[in-house]
Amino acid sequence: MLMTSSSSLPSTTNFPSDPSGLERHELEETYLALRGNYRGAMIARGRFRGQAQKGRETMIALEQKLRLIAEREASVRAEAYEMLEIVTNVVGELEDAGDDLVNEFGLYQKGRTTYQGGGFIGRLIKAIARFIRRWTGTKQQLQQILDRQASMQNILEGSDGQDR
Repeated sequence: MLMTSSSSLPSTTNFPSDPSGLERHELEETYLALRGNYRGAMIARGRFRGQAQKGRETMIALEQKLRLIAEREASVRAEAYEMLEIVTNVVGELEDAGDDLVNEFGLYQKGRTTYQGGGFIGRLIKAIARFIRRWTGTKQQLQQILDRQASMQNILEGSDGQDR
């Protein structure tokens, strides 16, 4: 007549709407069935609450981990863009210095045959001096790149490796 399993609840139609007509034995049986089903419902509710709480805690931990990864990635990305800007500047400086040398040397070679090499030699020497200044400056910028590269490597090695 009544289901007593805690895994599924019986329909309300299984229980009399008016208990006054029930005999003591049927009333006790109905009460025990109701109590058993209520107990099962409370156990299931507790399990659900526990799983829901565990799920919330897991989501909070995941969110924190994702935020840390995003922050680290943003800092690494910013470092990479800064390094790219330095490299671009270094290449541009070297390109300009090289162009100056090539142009002045070309003018010197043309002027040499007309014995008017004095002015061209002076400009060639100036181009060499500019190249040396730029070369020295780019070597300093290169050291900045190497320092930042080491810093980025330390940041990446500091991670647990599971989030890359």
